[in-house]
Amino acid sequence: MVLLVQVARAGDSDVTITTEKKRFENKPGPKAQLGSDETSKTEQWGYSVTIENQTFKALSNLQVKYILFYKHEQLGIKAPPRKQTKTGACTIAQLDSLGKTSFDTDSVALTRIALVGPAGGYSYFANGAKSSAADTLAGLWIRIYQNGALFAEYAYPAGLTSSEKWQ
Repeated sequence: MVLLVQVARAGDSDVTITTEKKRFENKPGPKAQLGSDETSKTEQWGYSVTIENQTFKALSNLQVKYILFYKHEQLGIKAPPRKQTKTGACTIAQLDSLGKTSFDTDSVALTRIALVGPAGGYSYFANGAKSSAADTLAGLWIRIYQNGALFAEYAYPAGLTSSEKWQ
């Protein structure tokens, strides 16, 4: 796994936010109806987020809001992947001086699906579409509010704040 690190925007770098992509324990869900020539695997993915207080004073009453960005690709379709989002929030009652806390975001179901030819042979779509499709995590945008005012902001990748809109 790759550790994604970026310093959050805050007054005098009051906090450091680090994130790491994380595969969550798979929970059985409804099975998709697959054709006999398709194989599929679905996993739950999200982020593990660590917030570190860089100040000599405790921070209290922090409300963390985030948006997970991911892309859904459809098998047999030549169109680009559809962008999708999932929002979430958590509350941090107190973050001690020079302390840190961690939480996991909500997870999203990411699916990989592919055509499987007879006896393992090659299969293809007549329209020229790829013979496999995979959903992917595209990014994470976090905003931290203290007493209702925006206190810190973090985005991975960094350009996410200019290419997407906060919901």
